[in-house]
Amino acid sequence: MRYPNAFKGVRKIFLAEVLMLLTAILGVVLLFMVDRNSMEVAGELVVNNSIKRTATILTIAAAVIALLAFLLNLAGVINARRDNENFRVALFVTILGILAGGVSAVWSSNERLVKWMDTATTLCSLFASYYVLTGIAELAQTYPDNATKALAEKSRNLLCATFAVPALIRIAVMLFRIQNETVLIILSVAALLLELVSYVVYMRALSRGKQMLSA
Repeated sequence: MRYPNAFKGVRKIFLAEVLMLLTAILGVVLLFMVDRNSMEVAGELVVNNSIKRTATILTIAAAVIALLAFLLNLAGVINARRDNENFRVALFVTILGILAGGVSAVWSSNERLVKWMDTATTLCSLFASYYVLTGIAELAQTYPDNATKALAEKSRNLLCATFAVPALIRIAVMLFRIQNETVLIILSVAALLLELVSYVVYMRALSRGKQMLSA
């Protein structure tokens, strides 16, 4: 094994993404359950007592899994940084994202600051993934494994597109004053599909990178 630290790191990052997917699924199940078993009383949403316990358990489970995913991802980047400089950059921006999230939580009453910090957190997450993929691509070049390198680079480009396209759509809507609901829905669905494709390719790149590094 040429890069044992990178292998351990990418494996943990991949597992973290799987756990985050599980968290998202639990969240959807929870929302569906609450929607089907609740009613509005005097302007407030009241959940049926029959599902309160189940909803609480699902909420706690999702929170625990999300925390575990976060810790695994952080540990993975820390491991991998020993074998490639790009993972060191990924660790740096991850820490910046944690700090931005902390500032947002502490000063939650300041709406403008929270908005800026949330944007910073999103950007840090984007750049962390970008440098993880760059690290995988550079390591693939040393084997050489052109297929893994190409997949990582493709995922990196899609990742950038998922951030740029929604921003461009918002700008286009403002500039051209688009108000047609059908057009807005089509643009939103297109952005969502792009994000879904990007996620699938990102998971494939992590999986392929993990397999490559295990050799």
